[in-house]
Amino acid sequence: MIQYEGAKFHPRLLLQIRGSVVPFSCMVALPGAMLAVVLKLIAEHIGWPLLGLEDRDTVAGVAWTSVISLLGFIVVFRTSQAYSRFWEGTASLYRMQGEWFNAASSLVAFCKLSKADKSDTFVFQHTLVRLISLLNAVVLIHLSHSAAGKQGSGSTSARAFEL
Repeated sequence: MIQYEGAKFHPRLLLQIRGSVVPFSCMVALPGAMLAVVLKLIAEHIGWPLLGLEDRDTVAGVAWTSVISLLGFIVVFRTSQAYSRFWEGTASLYRMQGEWFNAASSLVAFCKLSKADKSDTFVFQHTLVRLISLLNAVVLIHLSHSAAGKQGSGSTSARAFEL
């Protein structure tokens, strides 16, 4: 996670490498882009016909156009599916947190009519809120480790929080 200093936004954050997806995406995209540039330069300067793809009326040109169109459709479809899954997971997480908040506030409200000692009720309410908060923190830690590919919440960073 990126640790921000203060609440001010600086344009430097846009160029920051740590915590960004830009290095990995460049590592994936640059080899293919360089290969495409080299093949295009060879096809143009040497006159080497690149599999007969320069003419769209040939069978190879039509096949190439069909494959590229299908590949474009697949990429757009998979990206759309991933985007919708991300927002569905985010909505579920917020819904879960909202349900816990409603449960905790209901239990605190029920304590107002309790016949127990006020100090015991106060201690119970504070313990309840702290336990619900701890439950939320443990779930978020587990989800962040699952997304990072780590095993469960047994990481040392999960134990580093002060309880």
